[in-house]
Amino acid sequence: MHAQMLFSASRTRIIASISRSQKRCMSVRPLKYEHLTNTPGESSPQKPPSQPSRKKVTIASLHALRQERTPITVLTAYDYPTARAASMHGIDITLVGDSLAQVCLGYPSTTSLTLDEMLHHCRAVARGTSAPFLVADMPFGTFYAGKEDTVRAAVRMLQEGNVEAVKLEGGSEIAGRVQALTSIGIPVMAHVGLLPQRHTALSGYRVQGRTAQSGRSILHSALALEEAGAFSIVLEAIPSSLAAYITSRLKVPTIGIGAGPGCSGQVLVWDDVMGTWAGHKAKFVRRFGDVKSEVERGVKAYASAVRNGSFPQHEKEGYGMDDGEIEKLLEMEGDREWTWSPPKLMSS
Repeated sequence: MHAQMLFSASRTRIIASISRSQKRCMSVRPLKYEHLTNTPGESSPQKPPSQPSRKKVTIASLHALRQERTPITVLTAYDYPTARAASMHGIDITLVGDSLAQVCLGYPSTTSLTLDEMLHHCRAVARGTSAPFLVADMPFGTFYAGKEDTVRAAVRMLQEGNVEAVKLEGGSEIAGRVQALTSIGIPVMAHVGLLPQRHTALSGYRVQGRTAQSGRSILHSALALEEAGAFSIVLEAIPSSLAAYITSRLKVPTIGIGAGPGCSGQVLVWDDVMGTWAGHKAKFVRRFGDVKSEVERGVKAYASAVRNGSFPQHEKEGYGMDDGEIEKLLEMEGDREWTWSPPKLMSS
């Protein structure tokens, strides 16, 4: 009898304040996916009602920005949350960069990334992308063997990855492959200057185009790629004056990364912008956020709260069970003397 009374008293303490609410909850609730493009005049179901829907960015609107001398914003994204952030906060082009090989998958360089791995990340980014124009890098080796292999891989990226355009690293030597894609309606963003996929052949990640001859070679590559149909060209790690001159010679937007302010727009890697990359910080990188510190703070605080018993709080962060039901359960199990009292909060 004494044991039963003790159990009833402790059970009352546990359940009294939480048994009033029996609503089923989930820590992560399923969300409706956004369409790849917004219906005109219709807001995304995941956007706050006060935020107007953005107009879909297209190749034509990117060219209009260039004509207006409005800088184009490009940011890499590798999954649904980063794609959502780019969509919600005004980015013009979301790039599924092959830099995901290092910042997401832990590979030593971009050359280790496979097409299937890239497609997996493209699909996730596509599900989170609404207004930005969506471009993805063609992984190392997918466009080297020939035009047929290039087209086959690019088609997979559009059909299976749900991206809108592909980006190829290389100079005038790949103009034929670019033309093979653009001639069948696959938009291509080109990439000249420093080519990370060829970092071994270049003896590292070195600034390119510092001499008149090498600068001229980059210029002529950019012109050849424009002629092949590229709608935009990335200029990486070249002198600012050279980038500005190339931009003035082209009729398509240039996107700079380590190429100075004379380009039509700029691109940075998500992890560099947010300060989460623990590796080498390039000269051209500016950290606009300090997410790394917030992650450290959050993880340490969580671990501490679990260890000192302050998380979870049984009333505020737990669910109740009717007194009669727990009694029935214990009776069924022949364990009516079982009792439990929530742990007391420990001072931190």
